[in-house]
Amino acid sequence: MIMDNQNINIFVISSPSGGGKTSLIKKLLEDARSEGTVLSISHTTRKKRMNEKDGVDYYFTDKKSFEDKIKNDDFLEHATVFDNYYGTSQETVNTLISQGKTVILELDWQGAMQVKSRIECYLIFLLPPTIDDLKKRLIERNLDEHEIIEKRLNEAKSEISNSEIYDFLILNDKFEMALKDLKSIILDRCDPKDFIERISSSHVKKLLE
Repeated sequence: MIMDNQNINIFVISSPSGGGKTSLIKKLLEDARSEGTVLSISHTTRKKRMNEKDGVDYYFTDKKSFEDKIKNDDFLEHATVFDNYYGTSQETVNTLISQGKTVILELDWQGAMQVKSRIECYLIFLLPPTIDDLKKRLIERNLDEHEIIEKRLNEAKSEISNSEIYDFLILNDKFEMALKDLKSIILDRCDPKDFIERISSSHVKKLLE
């Protein structure tokens, strides 16, 4: 399928946990040119973290309510991540698109593939410089116990191994450089064939060692 980036209004961004996607998306949306670009809010059964707000960070819900929505095919995508459900409402995305918005979805690779199979969109994957760097970020953000951090690091390699299915790969070694790359894709509508990746295939292989 040949897609015209000027007409693609949905961008899916993925990274391993701690890969910096939330910070980069937040900064991108502060750019004056991002007016009309919005982050779709997902549903989750995960417990609300300190400083998170329902309807702002996520729509927090219980397991039964989430499973009822799955049965009713209310989700554009849904996945189980670290024993919690996450899902994107079809109605929410359709409403935003009908309003002429450019929609960003922050998803893991499972969700990204579900969305890609159902609608036209571009997939963007953020890669860490090293696994050690990723571990350092997870420790410094002080959100998880050691056991959970190790689980996230193990899952990271699985996610990175699926990065080849993405349209764009961004190396998040320097925040400003990664932000520049992200802006060129979403705000400047850079075509995949014109995007200059700062990543080699050997770098990806090294992350998987």
